[in-house]
Amino acid sequence: MSLAACAGFMEDDDINVSEVPAAAIDAARGAVDGLEIRSAEAKEKDGRTIYELDGHANGVKYEVKVTAAGEVLKVETED
Repeated sequence: MSLAACAGFMEDDDINVSEVPAAAIDAARGAVDGLEIRSAEAKEKDGRTIYELDGHANGVKYEVKVTAAGEVLKVETED
């Protein structure tokens, strides 16, 4: 078993943006005005799915972590 699995995480799974629940997409776009989502990953943590959505808004690259229910967990800008 990998260290990530021991810590309650499963490995990242790249998914199509169309596979992300609408509540998660809406929450990410609500957190970052003008966000254009380019890619998505799904992770399992403590029995729930966390989506990492990467995109751009106003010339800035963002990573937004949200739950399937639309709870925004973290918003980060990337260099």
